[in-house]
Amino acid sequence: MQKSKIKDSIQKLPNLPGVYLFKDKDNLVLYVGKAINLKKRVNSYFDKQTKEARVTLLLNEASKIDFESVNSEIEALLLEAKLIKAYRPKYNIILKDDKRYLYLGITKELFPRVFLLRQPEKDVALLDWFGPFPSAGSLKEVFRLLRRIYPFRTCKNLPQKTCLYYELKLCPGVCQYPNRREYRKTITRIRKFMNGKINLLIKNTNKEMSQAVKILNFEEAQRLKIQIQSTENIIGNFKRMPESEAINHQLTWIRRILIQYQGIETLFIHRLEAYDVSNLGHKIIVGSMVVFINGEPANSEYRQFNIRAKNGGDCEGIKEILRRRFNNRNWLLPQLILIDGGKPQVSAAFAVLSSHNYQKEIALLGLVKGNETVVIPVIDRNRLVGWKLIEKSSKTVGLSILQHARDEAHRFAQRYYHKLSHKLSKKSLFGLLGENKNRRS
Repeated sequence: MQKSKIKDSIQKLPNLPGVYLFKDKDNLVLYVGKAINLKKRVNSYFDKQTKEARVTLLLNEASKIDFESVNSEIEALLLEAKLIKAYRPKYNIILKDDKRYLYLGITKELFPRVFLLRQPEKDVALLDWFGPFPSAGSLKEVFRLLRRIYPFRTCKNLPQKTCLYYELKLCPGVCQYPNRREYRKTITRIRKFMNGKINLLIKNTNKEMSQAVKILNFEEAQRLKIQIQSTENIIGNFKRMPESEAINHQLTWIRRILIQYQGIETLFIHRLEAYDVSNLGHKIIVGSMVVFINGEPANSEYRQFNIRAKNGGDCEGIKEILRRRFNNRNWLLPQLILIDGGKPQVSAAFAVLSSHNYQKEIALLGLVKGNETVVIPVIDRNRLVGWKLIEKSSKTVGLSILQHARDEAHRFAQRYYHKLSHKLSKKSLFGLLGENKNRRS
C-alpha cells in the first residue's frame, strides 16, 4: 500500500455523507462503502485496535481512496448499491462472509409486484431491480417507508378480495380496484427513488401538484403534497439519524405506546413538536411550538404565538396555536405532538387534529407537570374513546425526551411572555409619564 497516496486521499475526505471507494494501483475498485461522515468512517479503517485480518488484506492492496459526497444518508445507501452493482468489488463479497446480499425487485406484470429478493439474476420476470444492499436492515427500512408513501402490491398471486394491506393503506388494492395508469405512476416514482433521483422525484411531484391545483383538483393536490412531505421526511430521517443508542431506545419506547394505545404505527419519530400556553393574565396570553428532530432540539424551527383570543384559557389557546400551525402549509408535518398539560388540553388538541383529518396520521400525547404523568388519548375509529395514564417509573424509558421537549416549550413560552410583558410595562410607564407632564403644564 502506498501510504502517501492513502494519506492524501484521506485528507481530501469531507465530513459529509457519501460513498468511498478503495482502489488498487491499477485503479480497479476493491471495495465500496457508505458513511454518514466520510472522513470519520474511512479513518476508522486505520484504527489498529479494531482492525480485522480481512480489513488488513484490503488495506494492503489499496493504493488510493476516492469518494462521492451526497446530501443524506439514504442517498449514500442508494449510491453504494448502484456502485457495487456496477463494479462488483471483490472485497465487498469477502467482507460479507459469503452471505447473499439483499435486492429490491419489480416484476414485469400488468400491476408489478415490488418485493425483496436475494438472487435477481435467476428471476427472468423482473422489470427492474436495485442492489445489492450490504445492509439488509437499511433496505428493509426503506422498503417499509416507501410502501407507506407509495402503496404497492407485494403478493405473489392476486387474491380474490382485498387483504389487510389494503385496509392499512399499504396496497392500492389492484386486485379489486385496478387503475393501471395511477399504478404505473407509482412504480415510476419508486424506480426514481431507488435510482437515487430523489430531488428529481420531488421536483416532478411538485409540478403535478401545481397542475392539480390549476384544474381545481384539490384532493389530488393534497395527496401529492403529503407524498412530497413524506419523501422529504425520509431524507431528513436518514440524514440526521441519531448516533446515541439511548435516544434510539427512548424513541422506540414512545413508538410502542403510540401503536398500542392509538393504533398509529409510525416507523420513526423524526419530528416531534411540543406546545405550551403561558397564561398569566388576560392582557397577554402566548404560546410556543418547539421542534425536536430525532430526539434532539432544532432551535431554528421554534415558533412563538401571540394568542388573539384572550378569554378562552389554555384549551382555547392550544386550539388557536394548532389551527395557525396547520394553516402554514410550508411546515413539515410531525409524527408526534406533545402538549404541556393533561386531559383538557390534550382533548383540545385532538379536536383540532380531527378537524384537519390528522387524527390517524399524527400521534398525540400530554405530559402533566409535577407527577410527570404521560397522558395518552386512546383512539378508536378516529374517535377519542378513553385515556391511558402512564405514571413515572423505571419503565418509562422515553420520559426524558418528553420532559425535555415539554420543558423547552414552557421555557420558550415564558421567554416570549416576559418579552411582551416588558414592552407593555414600558408602554404604560411612558403613558403615565406623559400624562403627568400634561398635568404639570
